[in-house]
Amino acid sequence: MKIAIVVPYFTPFVRGNEFGLADGLAKLGQDVTVLTSTGKAPREKMLKTDYRADNSEPFKVKYLKTLVDIGELPLTPSIMGEIRRGGYDVLLLQEDYQPICHLASFAAKRARIPTVLSTERTYFPAGVKRLMLGCFDLTFNAYTRNRATVYTAHCNAAKAFAEQHLRVPAGRVKVVNVGVDASLFKPTEGKTPLTEGKFKILTVARLHPYKGLDTLIRAMQIVMKKVPCAVLYIMGRGPQADDLKKLAADLGVSDVVRFVEAPVPNTEMPAVYTSADLYVQPSMVEPYGIAVLEAMACGKPAVCSDIGGMRDTVAEGKTGFLVPPSNPERLAEKIVQLAGDRERLAAMGGAARSRVETEFDWAVIAKQYLEIIRGLKQ
Repeated sequence: MKIAIVVPYFTPFVRGNEFGLADGLAKLGQDVTVLTSTGKAPREKMLKTDYRADNSEPFKVKYLKTLVDIGELPLTPSIMGEIRRGGYDVLLLQEDYQPICHLASFAAKRARIPTVLSTERTYFPAGVKRLMLGCFDLTFNAYTRNRATVYTAHCNAAKAFAEQHLRVPAGRVKVVNVGVDASLFKPTEGKTPLTEGKFKILTVARLHPYKGLDTLIRAMQIVMKKVPCAVLYIMGRGPQADDLKKLAADLGVSDVVRFVEAPVPNTEMPAVYTSADLYVQPSMVEPYGIAVLEAMACGKPAVCSDIGGMRDTVAEGKTGFLVPPSNPERLAEKIVQLAGDRERLAAMGGAARSRVETEFDWAVIAKQYLEIIRGLKQ
């Protein structure tokens, strides 16, 4: 079957949902092409080198001519001609608010090609972005949602958001989680920047207020008093970098907080996760939290905010803990608890790995999508 995955940005350096889905479907014997813009997502703009697909993947990637890319919304009208000429059996649209998906939906309607629309939205952004998105939701987004043959959500929180805030009829949205490549993300020895501390805490995130990293730094004030050997590693870049470093200095925890800003290819991240003792995701807003799954696949328990997709991925008390967001005391409590119980830490890490293998490996998730796609052709 000839399948097109439509996504605004794509780079194999960051193996996100689109890469895993394309790879998983291709390994199931499907003819898969990723259709994307020539623009760069924010995390790609932080890289000094262009990382584009080089035909080594089991699927194809087409970077389509893009007129303009403003506010992370690339306008790529050339996708309409590609869909008209491409002979695709089905389109998988990644999100309802992207112009490339609007245009693909319109072209698919004219060509009578079924579409599967996926959403990860669990919140409205603040300020001008919310106003713009609200206008889109009443027009282009609504068109794309209403014309979709099948509508899926990455997690139960995204399904609830679609039903409660986007007025999608109850029962229309099917939850199909995001996956992780368990053959790549597994306990692995190798090069790692996590070199200090007998109890290493890791978080991987863009340095943005939504990620709640200030809460984690505040929690380290408590942790360092009870677990003197603990060191926190914050991997990522972003607009909040200077503010977070100043906060760590002001709170007197600079000696136990390390900022790792050098980008690490996705293929080298398993060794980084493996070198940690515990993964923490303290987000205030988080549509899914793919890094949580990656860490779990590498045998690490996760302590996360009780929001978004992490409610689907973390099994409370078995593979980690869920705590209220913006609560450094509760966050510190769980970190200290696991630091003091290495046996439980190891048991939770093993359970985390097993959970990913059975429920969240891309081999499992891709089969769920393929079942949906085959249902469209019956």
